[in-house]
Amino acid sequence: MSDQVHASPQDIRKLAAVLTSFKNEVTSASKRVNGALGSANWHDQRKAQFEGRYKDLQRQLDRFMSGEVDQMVKALNQLASKLEEIRDVRL
Repeated sequence: MSDQVHASPQDIRKLAAVLTSFKNEVTSASKRVNGALGSANWHDQRKAQFEGRYKDLQRQLDRFMSGEVDQMVKALNQLASKLEEIRDVRL
C-alpha cells in the first residue's frame, strides 16, 4: 500500500464545506422541531414520552455534530492545507 495521497485540496475543502453545511441544516431543522413541539396544542403523557425521546435523540445529534463532524471538518481542512504545502514545495 502506498502513502501517496491522490486528492485535490479544493475537493477536500469542498467536502469540508458540505459537512459544515450539513451540520448547519441539521441545527436549523432541530430548532424548527423544538419550536413546533413548544407550540403544539398537545398536552398529555404521550407528548411527554415523545418529547423525552426526541430530546434524547437531540442530545445524541448534538454530541455527534459538535464532536465527530467538527473533527472531520478540521481534519479535512488540515489535509487540504498539507496537500497545498506539498504542491507549493514541488513547484
